[in-house]
Amino acid sequence: MLGLVLILPLLSFVISFLIPERYSWLVGPCASMLLLASAILSFLLFFSAEIVLLDAVWFKIGLREVHFSLGVDSTSRLMIMIVPVISFLIHLYSIGYMTGDSDIRRYFAMLGFFTFSMLGIVVAGDFIQLFVFWELVGFSSYVLIGHYVQKSSAAKAAKNAFLYNRIGDAAFLTGILIGMTVHPQHEPWVTASQLCIFGGIIAKSAQLPLSSWLSDAMEGPTPVSALLHAATMVVAGIFLLVKLSYELTETSLLVITITGSLTALYGAICALSQFDIKKILAYSTISQLGLMVTAIGMGVEGAAMLHLFTHAFFKAGLFLAAGSVIHAVRHQNINGVDPQDIRNLGGLRKKLPVTFLTFCITGASLAGIPFFSGFISKESILTQAMVGVHAFRWPVLIILLTVSFCTVLYVYRMIRFIFFGDPSTQNILESPWVMRIPMIILAVASCWFVVSLNPFTVGDWFRYSFIVHTSNEALIASVIILLVALPTAWFLYHKKKAPETIFFFQHGFLMDAFYKKTFGVFTLKLSTVTDTIDRKWIDGILHLTVYGQVVFAHGVAWFDRHIVDGIVNTGAWLVKRTGSVTRSFQGGRIQLYIFWAVTGLIIFLFFALI
Repeated sequence: MLGLVLILPLLSFVISFLIPERYSWLVGPCASMLLLASAILSFLLFFSAEIVLLDAVWFKIGLREVHFSLGVDSTSRLMIMIVPVISFLIHLYSIGYMTGDSDIRRYFAMLGFFTFSMLGIVVAGDFIQLFVFWELVGFSSYVLIGHYVQKSSAAKAAKNAFLYNRIGDAAFLTGILIGMTVHPQHEPWVTASQLCIFGGIIAKSAQLPLSSWLSDAMEGPTPVSALLHAATMVVAGIFLLVKLSYELTETSLLVITITGSLTALYGAICALSQFDIKKILAYSTISQLGLMVTAIGMGVEGAAMLHLFTHAFFKAGLFLAAGSVIHAVRHQNINGVDPQDIRNLGGLRKKLPVTFLTFCITGASLAGIPFFSGFISKESILTQAMVGVHAFRWPVLIILLTVSFCTVLYVYRMIRFIFFGDPSTQNILESPWVMRIPMIILAVASCWFVVSLNPFTVGDWFRYSFIVHTSNEALIASVIILLVALPTAWFLYHKKKAPETIFFFQHGFLMDAFYKKTFGVFTLKLSTVTDTIDRKWIDGILHLTVYGQVVFAHGVAWFDRHIVDGIVNTGAWLVKRTGSVTRSFQGGRIQLYIFWAVTGLIIFLFFALI
């Protein structure tokens, strides 16, 4: 079953390219059926024991053996179920959303390859092997984000995602190499290795300071955004951090807690300042990922995985519902109206009833409303912040409560602007059923009974994989936040007039501008200097060396041709002439013999008489 769970998405990748262009309408259904089979098998695997599919020596570095192994353990059991299930629903949704797309085969092929790569991360048994799949996820995300090749903004967003992740990947690989060469008892180097690996996680899971790429990635198709944010790529870092959590040093845990809490606050503030529906959800994802990272830093990886599980369903549902709104408004063909700007929307609850209901349910789960799964998972994180013993306990608790408060505000703001008020558009039709079914399933999966029969505590089924605790203190705090946040949200947004947003917050704390003015300018200047050194000095020295070699070669050739060959040729000529003369003594004529004999006798007599 595990082998099929892995192979079926890869098979989807291959088949999507093999189907001829004239039968491209078959790509979506075929890919969806393969992912459905993978999802069913993965669900069965969740309830199985630990599995080792393959374990063999890959190569050796010194005395260390690097294994190529595939398997499912207690940590990856949950992920092996989430990834194919969410991917199948997004494949199904894409059949309706991507209708008419000119590159539909490439789209579904890369969805399958993306799913395969993510599953590879989940089942990888070694860091080197995991890094290979980590890179494949980065590559496939680059292609999917830049799917709309005719849009320059999509190409820029794909490039940003690629570059930010390359920075993290360099740190990741450095951490792996350090970890492979140092002794486990040498804590400073172990910490350095863990923090370098965490650098890769920061980039992949959009944590500060490498988080701005995720909001730009919204240039890709909305189903891609759902897949990136819900159960793949960005949560790959969370999954890896959970696997590392049992070995993390105190210093590493402290850095992780600070990074996660600041990222959670950053994402929540930025989400409040956006008007693009997808960017609101993108910054919301950054904030929720920050909560998961904070939970791991506080030592409750079970709470992080629980929130990862609930977040996968309600965030995928929110993105698909947002895509339904965009799809409906875009097909109205109103020139000049941005279907993603919530200020251009309104009054859609009656025109899009299924979308409205699913958006409200999944949004309520995100906001942490009781009787929804997000309430329970957030409560488990707040429990540790309130009763646990860890560094920066009170600052972290204040940040988490603030994030919960802001989450209610921006969820209410989205629902108010999109679905209430006077209708700003006419003739809007609900999305086709192939898009509505995944939204309904995700909305149902965002309710409390998916996690526990008790709507206020974690059920035993989740403890099958992780230990999770909730407390009355966290329950009371969550309810108080809701009682304060909901009236505040109504006061701020009931007239559907958004307060003026701060430019600094609306543009993600101007992080991209800061990087461009500092690292970007420095890099450009450095590249100019190195280019000048390369062209004028390094190339000059190389050219001078080459020209010198050419001149020397010509000199050697002249010397060889005129001196060496001249001496050899002169010697040969002398030998030839001498041979010609001596050969004449043996001509075979009697007269010549008599002549040379007489000549020799005369010479002899001449010298004898002298």
